[in-house]
Amino acid sequence: MQNRLSCFVSLSLFCSISSSYAAVEHSLEELVVTATRFPVKRSAIPAHVTIITPEEIRASSATSLPDLLRGQAGIHVMDMTGNGRGFLVDLRGFGENAGFNTLVLIDGRRLNQADQVVDWAQIPLARVERVEIVRGGSGAVLYGDNSSGGVINIITRSGNQPESAVTVQTGSHGQAKGAITLEQRQSAYQYSLNAAYRTLDGYRDNGDTQATELGGMFHVKHGPNFGLQFSAGYQNDRVGWPSALKASDLDRGLSRRMTVTPDDYSKVVDYYLHMIPEIQWSGENRLLVDLTWRDRDATSFANFTAGQFTGQSSVQVWGVAPRVLLHGDWDGVVDRLTVGGDWHVDREEIQNDSLYLGVRTIGDFLLRKHSRAGYLHNELLFPEHWVFSQGVRWDQAEFFFTPSVAERRDMDRHALSLGVRHDWEEGQSIYLQFSESFRYPLLDEQYSFFTNTVNTTLKPQQVRELQLGWNRNWTPTLSSELSGFLVTTRDELYFDIVTYNNANLDGRVQRRGVTVELEKRFDDWRLSGNATWTRAEVRSGSMADQAFPGVPTLQGSVKLGWQPWEALDWDVTGRYVGSRPFISDFANQFDKQAGYVVVDTSWRYRWPTVTGWLEVTNLLGREYAEYGVLGGFPLERAWYPSPERRFMIGATARF
Repeated sequence: MQNRLSCFVSLSLFCSISSSYAAVEHSLEELVVTATRFPVKRSAIPAHVTIITPEEIRASSATSLPDLLRGQAGIHVMDMTGNGRGFLVDLRGFGENAGFNTLVLIDGRRLNQADQVVDWAQIPLARVERVEIVRGGSGAVLYGDNSSGGVINIITRSGNQPESAVTVQTGSHGQAKGAITLEQRQSAYQYSLNAAYRTLDGYRDNGDTQATELGGMFHVKHGPNFGLQFSAGYQNDRVGWPSALKASDLDRGLSRRMTVTPDDYSKVVDYYLHMIPEIQWSGENRLLVDLTWRDRDATSFANFTAGQFTGQSSVQVWGVAPRVLLHGDWDGVVDRLTVGGDWHVDREEIQNDSLYLGVRTIGDFLLRKHSRAGYLHNELLFPEHWVFSQGVRWDQAEFFFTPSVAERRDMDRHALSLGVRHDWEEGQSIYLQFSESFRYPLLDEQYSFFTNTVNTTLKPQQVRELQLGWNRNWTPTLSSELSGFLVTTRDELYFDIVTYNNANLDGRVQRRGVTVELEKRFDDWRLSGNATWTRAEVRSGSMADQAFPGVPTLQGSVKLGWQPWEALDWDVTGRYVGSRPFISDFANQFDKQAGYVVVDTSWRYRWPTVTGWLEVTNLLGREYAEYGVLGGFPLERAWYPSPERRFMIGATARF
């Protein structure tokens, strides 16, 4: 068990790039808000980028954000509990460390936090307007920590399409949800308010969930040069955590729906505030300042082979992040320079009662992380459709532990990105990018809930990546993209299942892969597919020549959609994930976890004011597990069984 699986938000901000050849606001080309902290055309980004549009979200059978991401090229989603509550979303083959190497943003606010992984279940899909995915480590220049695999930017509804809506849905395993959305737009302001309550009995025993969510965004403009965006949210949930089932548990007759930890749970209460004042002058020159605050209280109980613990933590986060865009144009060459800085304070109070290997300890600790950084990012856009980007970041973090033998640790790292992209008139482009990124140890990686001790030996992780890509629009209805990457990691942070401690790998880890994507549209049909080959292995040190745990060599998906008339949509998606070593099996001493094929389908019908849907996931009723791990004494294989066939029916009424 690497960390407690109860977490939410942190702070910081968002990225965007900048406009390239024409005015951003009025371009018909898709704009991306995830690459230089100011808006830019997709064609100006030297990286592998995916945009999940509002239309794709509405037509999807997904019930959560990880479900929505499952079919995307090169993204491996793992349900760590088999009950739809704890997810790892993996870009670039980081396996069991994926949750700490994929940066997740929502409306400019960092969801990765200094003490835990992202809790995906706390991001209501009903609030999501679009999702942007920028793969690779170049985001470290703008965001710093946690972005070596890539950045996933979630943009919520902001009132651009004024309406009021009520959503109700119900389905298998006692799933029920009700939600209300109010959106309005006037000439000087716009807002969006959301409230939801959901409950779930769960596919597995002790898999129940009760959650209340409140959120809102308000955006006001004062004249042409000043704007203010304000958002706030509240989350209150209680979740049961079903356990992994070991091979010995299944051998003695336990059902895949049972659990051996019927009392494990977590409770989270979370608040956040986020404010962004903006000043614009002289064309596209502008200044923005992100101001963030968050407070999260969590209680969790975990029972495991060597004992149990009851942990209570209180996390407060403050952040200030100014950035300025300076725009120049010299004889048709557009120069866009972004200069910014980040200052964050993370403070975690822990009270923990642990029984580990027969020894009871009680911990009362204060952990703090103070981080500050400055960065420069520049883009040169030439009339001949060449784009050159360069960026550098200086980052410093101070860790404080009370009580501890070493009460302070200082760490510092830099990030670097260099990229080039060229577009041709006939709708094809090629890009090349090099990046250096890093990851600091989390507060919870440096603190053991098992022994109530602080680990002061961990070092920052260092990552280098080279990515190359080519895409082409063959016809107005046929497009393709081919991309490849090579990632090298040193001092990779991981959890040692034998010692129950976090550590740095003593060798170099190499990840290399190739992704191909195709999309074809017909009059009433649309067909898309992707496939990714990844080779992740430890190349040196005590675990040399071993495959990295949790990373499939081959994965892919195919989606077929049909719209026989305007009001009706049907789609079916098939996903394949190949075999991979069990999580924590760095020695590759066990057989690999089996691959699987899953088919999902959905029907949607739209009346003038009501949309109804029927969704079936795992249509073929396959028994499989997305997440497998080593556990127990002695070590053996264990699985978190994934749900079999599930149904969901619902409707949204708009006014």
